[in-house]
Amino acid sequence: MQANAALALLALAAPAAAIEEPYAAAVRGAKCELDSAGALGCRYRVGASLEFVLLGVGEPEVRLDVLRDNREGDYTLDPQQHGPCLFVRHGWSAQVGPGAEYHYATVSTVNGLVYRTLAECRRAR
Repeated sequence: MQANAALALLALAAPAAAIEEPYAAAVRGAKCELDSAGALGCRYRVGASLEFVLLGVGEPEVRLDVLRDNREGDYTLDPQQHGPCLFVRHGWSAQVGPGAEYHYATVSTVNGLVYRTLAECRRAR
């Protein structure tokens, strides 16, 4: 009987990973570094379904390369850019529980950092 209870607890714990808010997942999956010319590039691996790269972060012509974006997966990139900010949202398969505070994160093309709100992202320098 104890083995069944342990399996039930494991089954309940597994979906909890998919509920991680986009901010935490994006921060954990962000990696920025300078290239040989001194330009800042950032790669974001968010969950299993989203991966994108920002090249020339902080430059007037930042380039966005979307490597993987499955809207049916756990996270997705909003197709519309909001000024210097990109939205990372839960995908369709994410099971967001009631009371989840943040359903998106914003990524600044100005500095490559991840923010909780659009207002914070727009103030980025």
